[in-house]
Amino acid sequence: MRFKRYAADVTCATAGLLIGITLSAGSLIAQEGEGAVGFPAGVEEIARIVAVVGDTAILDSELQIRLFQLQAQGFPVAPHGTPEWTSQSRTILNGMVDDLLFLQRARRAGVTASPGQVERCARQIYDEQRARFASDEEMMLWVEGAGMTMLQFRNMSRSQCEDQELRVTFRMQLERSADLPPVIVTEEEVVEYYEEWSTGAPPTPALVSYNQLIVTPQPSGAARDSLLARTELVRAGLEAGEEDWDVLARRHSDDVATRESGGELGWVTRDVFVRPFADAAWSVFPGRIAGPVQTRFGIHFIKVERQRGAERFVKHILLRPRITDADADSARALGVALADSLVNGADPEFLAGVFRDQLAQEEIRFDNIRLDQLQARFGPEDQQQLLAPRAGDVYGPLNLAQAGFTEYAVLQIVSYRAPGPVTLDDVRDQLRSTIQTTKQIEALVADWRDGTYIEIRL
Repeated sequence: MRFKRYAADVTCATAGLLIGITLSAGSLIAQEGEGAVGFPAGVEEIARIVAVVGDTAILDSELQIRLFQLQAQGFPVAPHGTPEWTSQSRTILNGMVDDLLFLQRARRAGVTASPGQVERCARQIYDEQRARFASDEEMMLWVEGAGMTMLQFRNMSRSQCEDQELRVTFRMQLERSADLPPVIVTEEEVVEYYEEWSTGAPPTPALVSYNQLIVTPQPSGAARDSLLARTELVRAGLEAGEEDWDVLARRHSDDVATRESGGELGWVTRDVFVRPFADAAWSVFPGRIAGPVQTRFGIHFIKVERQRGAERFVKHILLRPRITDADADSARALGVALADSLVNGADPEFLAGVFRDQLAQEEIRFDNIRLDQLQARFGPEDQQQLLAPRAGDVYGPLNLAQAGFTEYAVLQIVSYRAPGPVTLDDVRDQLRSTIQTTKQIEALVADWRDGTYIEIRL
């Protein structure tokens, strides 16, 4: 399809994968204090312009390098001088023109490349090339055989990565904008794209949709009273303000992983927390404290220190209850009762409401979850129960080990899909959206071409 190249090109760029090294016009200019960059053996150096894009030239040597690299990567390149070579070269050259148009527009729009991403990309290129050789010396000989020093090779890689990062970032900005030109996507285009795409698509894993209830053991008697007393002690310390937060966290928190760092959880997004914790942490302004908040893990005091976009820098003090064997047995018995109720047709939402004080306050319905990911949450014995789930099956109580205690999960299978090929219905909306965006970008590029002086001299 005529829009397939754009989709594949940006997919690779977004993943940070650059196959080979592509020289831009600026890459062929010698770095200050260095000799000119040479070309691989067998590639003729001809200072001839094959295309002009605005005030920028694309050299024949760049096109030769691109063809040489494609051939080295296993892509069939027609013999030089044949009509097939000319047609292939023009196609590649037009792609280079489009890339240059993207780069020019990105720079005009003030787009900048992330230095960290550029360095990671350049490092990946180096590592991928290094893996082809037995030693550093062998790679150095290969680079020198191409007429470059290792410094020139690294600089060239970094320059290419920066250009690619600019193009990808700019394209992502365009895709999020609301003023892309309208286009029409037909069902025939979706089907054709699916047939091309599905030939290399991996099969889908086993997927399961289910309802879940998690029973959390509740402290009883003296353990509950002790937890309440500790909660009041921490609250009083925070309200008095006589001691630093980090001091209180090191003294009182039961979260051994974060206690010594003052309960620091770092920069996090809302979706990484259980619902009660997230609701509390996102209900206060930076610099404020929320709590006490009860979750399945215990009682939390939460401090939000800073905010940047959707992220917050969060600390917490966790007070865990002491769970006795009797508390665990009581929770397991409730899990058995819940499983029996589901087997007899009870509504899981209704059960969650009735027993809300004894259940983890989390989502109940989960759709299209990989079966292996669901199994991984449980121990080997419980995993065996989930080898061949069927719609309507109820499992549990299954053990969910937490720090210091065990919770019990009850699962009701809503649907199960065996492993198999990806169907058109699975990806129809995704493919339609991809085609639509790609055609919109193509229309933009066509407008840029119309408004830019472009001369192809091949």
